Amino acid sequence: MSSPSPHRGYKAIHRRVLTMLLIMSLTPLAALGFFCMDRITAIYDEKISAGLEAVTSSKHRALDTFMVERIAQIKTLVFTHSYDELSNASRLSSIFSVMQSTSRSFVDMGIIDMNGRHVSYVGPYDLHKANYAETTWFAEVLRKGVYVSDVFMGYRHVPHFVIAVLRHEGEHSFILRATIDMEAIDALLRRVYSGPSSDAFLVSEQGVLQTDSLFNGPIMSKYALPAERLARNSVVTQIQTTADGKEMLAAMMRLESMPWVLVVMDDVHAGLKPLRQLKGFILLFTVLGGMLTCVGAELCTRRLVASLEAADQKQAHIDAAMLQSSKMAALGKMAAGVAHEVNNPLMLIQENAGWIRDLLEDEDAATMQNYQEILASTEKIEQHVKRAKAITQGMLGFGRRMNPERTEVLINTLADQAADMLKTEAANRNIVIERRYDPQVPVILSDPSRLEQVFINIIDNAIDAMGKDGSISIETHAHNGGVRISFTDTGPGMDKETLHRIFDPFFTTKKVGEGTGLGLAICFSILEKLGGHIDVQSELGQGTSFTVSLPAEPPQMTSEERAEA
Repeated sequence: MSSPSPHRGYKAIHRRVLTMLLIMSLTPLAALGFFCMDRITAIYDEKISAGLEAVTSSKHRALDTFMVERIAQIKTLVFTHSYDELSNASRLSSIFSVMQSTSRSFVDMGIIDMNGRHVSYVGPYDLHKANYAETTWFAEVLRKGVYVSDVFMGYRHVPHFVIAVLRHEGEHSFILRATIDMEAIDALLRRVYSGPSSDAFLVSEQGVLQTDSLFNGPIMSKYALPAERLARNSVVTQIQTTADGKEMLAAMMRLESMPWVLVVMDDVHAGLKPLRQLKGFILLFTVLGGMLTCVGAELCTRRLVASLEAADQKQAHIDAAMLQSSKMAALGKMAAGVAHEVNNPLMLIQENAGWIRDLLEDEDAATMQNYQEILASTEKIEQHVKRAKAITQGMLGFGRRMNPERTEVLINTLADQAADMLKTEAANRNIVIERRYDPQVPVILSDPSRLEQVFINIIDNAIDAMGKDGSISIETHAHNGGVRISFTDTGPGMDKETLHRIFDPFFTTKKVGEGTGLGLAICFSILEKLGGHIDVQSELGQGTSFTVSLPAEPPQMTSEERAEA
């Protein structure tokens, strides 16, 4: 029998009172916490952005200065030296050495004719026979006169970029091409911004990295620039997420001397630790204050409605006890009438079975064709009459106390006997009874006839529920010094309402005339008097499982209980 539920009206009162108290107390606290958090966040964002913008704006000028100086060096060289000087390999090598002694910014240098071939070259690569007539930068320098390329692989098969200047000198036209040392650019970028949580790199307008990036990949990798075009002399900041999921603040600014963009990135969580700590303290105090407020409101609300809930619970228990008493009284009356009506025909059946047995004793078993079959049928009739009498006696004892037998019981054997009694009916319906017995279950003291009645009732109910085609699993195992027996079927299962009333007397899900609704109620009563209990688990479409738990021995009856029995 389930416990009575609290009155729904008191739950509603509890919710309304608690909600009102929480709204009145938490609203000012939440508003104050939100205002403080908002101001701290605004200050945090402004300071981070302003610092990063200042670094980016300052250092992009250093990059522009570096590139302008390198271009100026090449232009000065090409316009202050004649073709004859520059086309002389030894003279070009001397000039290159002087330039490197003052600023190691170049990797190599070469003079290229209008056919795209080297006239002279100085540098670490074997490019004397290289032909640049089909390259992009060659066509661009012919068109523009001065050209600085994006990073590309070229004949040397390493990322690099070049500065090329065209000069017309009388009958000679030639191009001075110099390769910028990427180490010089990388060193300058490291001076722009350094640290394990920061990054600085250059990217072309096509979104190709012109230098290595700590968080976005090596040189010539792809990088997603903002969709809007970046204006010169202005810094654009935005939050970006790196490939490893780190959230960073990026400041971007176009270079004046090159069609490149300087990007400086910093971890937004790395700086301003005191401000973040203050923000955390505000959040902590707000949460703690809210928790204390909630606890206080809950305690006040509970005290307010506690007396009303207690009275309602007490009345619900009284009503439930009276209802159960009336059910037991009605069941006792019905059980007495049923037992009286059934016992008389049972006695006649038993007497006739005995008379048939006596007649068989006068017959010659060798000459009588169906002697053994008739004798076996007579024994089965007497066996089932005894069982029927035991059931009627059980119904008579349902409404009053009983003193159960205390006989040693082998649960595995008893479960086998119960299954064997119904195996023919199960086989006719194509239902398989699976037996999984634990050989280590202990011997218990109990009433075997009443336990067999319980087992047969559960198995029979499972067969009726499935109708046909299914399986019933019987499992036994030791539990808390006693035993536990589970009966699991693959039937249609039960809804929550049926599950709640399954042990109520007279409740049945069978059609009218096919069940009395007493089977499980009697099982519940028997197990209660044997010191055990029965549990059921079921879901619609998932089958049903009944679990019977039995102690090592049933409880002893007191002298008063024996007198009542």
